Amino acid sequence: MANSRAFTKFETSVARSITLIRNYRRLIIFSKNAGKKVFAPKDLIRASVVLSVAALDAYITDVFSEKLVPYLKKYKPDEELVMILQKSGLDTREALNLIQMDRPFRRIRNLVNKYYSTYTTQRFEVIDSLFLAYRLKNITKMAEKKSGRMTLKRSVELLIQRRHKIVHEGDYNSHNKLISIDEIQMKKRINDLKLLVKCLDEIICNRIK
Repeated sequence: MANSRAFTKFETSVARSITLIRNYRRLIIFSKNAGKKVFAPKDLIRASVVLSVAALDAYITDVFSEKLVPYLKKYKPDEELVMILQKSGLDTREALNLIQMDRPFRRIRNLVNKYYSTYTTQRFEVIDSLFLAYRLKNITKMAEKKSGRMTLKRSVELLIQRRHKIVHEGDYNSHNKLISIDEIQMKKRINDLKLLVKCLDEIICNRIK
């Protein structure tokens, strides 16, 4: 089964975040081989965390938008999807305008794109709620089950929480000291994120071919 275009973009972003961690490790190894201390900022690891979670956020909105038109062409929209379209600006006036357009589905997709361009989708309950519109109930739980890893969501949740700590508090604790960050653990959590999104994408692509 082919992946979505949104997943291909997500993979590229995650690869960039992993490269940041690898670069940090290269600096450490170089420092040891050179026999002198080389500046190797752990902010490279923090940046990798922020980038990977941003990739998740972008993926969710991208894949929802990407699959919208194929879904509308195949299925009758239920209440959840109708509400999303209304929030996106598809009111009565806009619906009447669609009648005279050559590509009404493109207009609908553009409205949804604009609405979700500033929409945060980093919480599992938000993701689950969004994909109810495609009649996929508890999609993040479905993806976790598909992965065979029953602690997968928790690992990704911890990654997201760390991102928030970095972005909103500079990764300082209550004593204004930088919180230690481990590159091996963060790389594992980023790979867990990749696995979760891979399973999400397979479920979505199977639902909306």
